[in-house]
Amino acid sequence: MRNDLRYLVLVLLSLIVAGLCFWPAASLSQEPVGIIKVIVDPGHGGQDTGAKGTGGLAEKNITLTLARKLVQLLETTGTVRAVLSRTDDYKVSLDDRAGLANHRGGDVLISLHLGDFFAPVPAGFTVYYWSPTISSPIVSPPSNNGQPWDQVQGAFWEQSRKLATLMQQELSLALPWSSEGVLQTDLYLLRRVQMPAVLIELGSLNHPEEAAALQKPRFQEIVARALAEAIIKFRNMQEKELLAPEPKPE
Repeated sequence: MRNDLRYLVLVLLSLIVAGLCFWPAASLSQEPVGIIKVIVDPGHGGQDTGAKGTGGLAEKNITLTLARKLVQLLETTGTVRAVLSRTDDYKVSLDDRAGLANHRGGDVLISLHLGDFFAPVPAGFTVYYWSPTISSPIVSPPSNNGQPWDQVQGAFWEQSRKLATLMQQELSLALPWSSEGVLQTDLYLLRRVQMPAVLIELGSLNHPEEAAALQKPRFQEIVARALAEAIIKFRNMQEKELLAPEPKPE
């Protein structure tokens, strides 16, 4: 009887050990504390070339190159997971871009664009964020939480403004370009994502100096590094806000 009991105990222990060996390691797939997921959105793609410049320059190609450089930088920090909304030269609709960002559970969205202004002076750069003060009412299907998709940015616009401000500051420090500053907008993509989101427009492909700069790998790296710095500062700012003690009632 005692031998039978000992045998049963050994069998149970063997099953438990085997189960631990083959049980999916859920903790390995979970993001460590403090890590954020950044959706990097290179504008246009495929037949949608975006802005065009002399010599066959196309916005879609430069934004993708910039986005790839930004993703590489972010991944080296150890505190950011970066996801591209497109990984090659193909068209992605605005709905699909927003859907990917929301489905992948992004914490931040950065959309990269270039200008095509014909002007004697450089265009510089501009950072946009969605604002309810200029948003027009649009009827749209409800999201998974019952709120219309065109209204989901409403809960994040203040954080988007802070992110846009950091982007503008870091780009101003890094680039010898003028800036239009931080502007409010009602852009379709920005108002349909459930996370802080900004759109950055860099230079003009129809201004010779800016077009030349935007093609240079070194300049692209400087831009990517400034954007990465702003994202890290934004992450740190959010962490401090979360950890800050609540004010005591008087």
